[in-house]
Amino acid sequence: MRVLIYLLMIITATALSLGVGLVVGFELQDASRWLLVATAATTPFIVMGPAVIGAFAGYWDHRSSPESRRYLGWWFAAVIAVEVVAAVFIVLATLSARAPLWVPVVLVLGAAVLLAVARPLGALFRRTERPIPEDLGPSVPDGSVVRRKLVVIGVTFVIAAAVATIGAALLTALGGGRVEALTQTVLLAGQLTFTATAMATLFVALPFSRALRDAGGRDIGRLRRFAKVVLRGKDLPLDGTDARGAVRYAQILPLVLQFQLGFTGLLYVAIVFQCLSYVVRGDLGLLPEVFLAAIVVVLALVFPLTLRRIRRARRYVDRHVHAGDRGSGPDASAV
Repeated sequence: MRVLIYLLMIITATALSLGVGLVVGFELQDASRWLLVATAATTPFIVMGPAVIGAFAGYWDHRSSPESRRYLGWWFAAVIAVEVVAAVFIVLATLSARAPLWVPVVLVLGAAVLLAVARPLGALFRRTERPIPEDLGPSVPDGSVVRRKLVVIGVTFVIAAAVATIGAALLTALGGGRVEALTQTVLLAGQLTFTATAMATLFVALPFSRALRDAGGRDIGRLRRFAKVVLRGKDLPLDGTDARGAVRYAQILPLVLQFQLGFTGLLYVAIVFQCLSYVVRGDLGLLPEVFLAAIVVVLALVFPLTLRRIRRARRYVDRHVHAGDRGSGPDASAV
C-alpha cells in the first residue's frame, strides 16, 4: 500500500511539473530571454519543493528530537526561499511577456497550496507505517537475501531489454529502416531498459533503507548523529542505546550505499542514452554535451566518496562491534 502511494506521489509530481513547464513554455515564451531561462530553471521547484517536504514528513517525525526539528526546519526554510524566488521570476516573466493574469495566480497559489498540504499529507503517510519491531533481527541480511535482490534486478534487466528490443524493432520497421530512426530507437530502448532496472534496484533496496531508519528509531536527528560518529569520526557522547544503534547503523549502511551506487549508475546510464538521443537529433545545441560532462564529474565525485564511506562504516564495525553487547560508548569499547 505504501509503495502504491509512493508511486502515485511520483506520478502526480511528474504530471504537475510537466503542466507547469507547459504553462511556462506556452504562456511566457515572449518574456526576455534571461527571465525565461530563470523562470524555467526555478519553476520545477514549486512542485518538487513541496514534494521534498512531504517526503521528509512521510519518513521522519520532526517532533522526535530537537536535532530532527532543527534539521527539518532548515529544509522547510530553504524550500520556502526557493519558492519565493520562483514566484518573483514568474511575476517578472509574466509582466515581460504580457501574459494573462491567471498564469502567476495559478502558479503561485498552486505552489502555496502544495506547500500547505505537503507536511500534513506526509504525516498521514507516515502513520501508515508499521511500528518498529522490538526484535530488529540480524543487523545485516544474510547472503541469500542479497542474492535474491540481485536476481530480481537481473531479471528486470532481461525482461526490460527484451521488451525494449521488440519495441525498437517494431519502430524501426515502421520507420522504414532509416539509419537515423534505427539509432533513435536503439537509444530509446537503452534508456527504457536502464531506467526500469534502476527503478527495480531502488525498490528491492527499500527494506534495507527501512532497517537503517529503524536503527536510529526513525529519528533523522539521531541518524545524523550516528553518521557524524561513524563516517566522520566525531567524538560525540553515546549512551548504551545509542552505542548499539550506531553499531547497527554502521553494519547496515554499506549495504544501503552499495545499492544506492547501483541505482545511481543505472539511472545515469539511462540519462546518457537520452542525452545521446538529443545529440543525434541535434536538439538543444551544446546542452546535451554539457550535461554529459556534468554526469561524468558528478560520478567522479560521488563514487569515490561513497566507497570511502563504506570503508569507514566497516572499520567502525570492526572497532566497535562489541559495544552493543556491553552497552558502552565507543571510547570504552576501544579500550
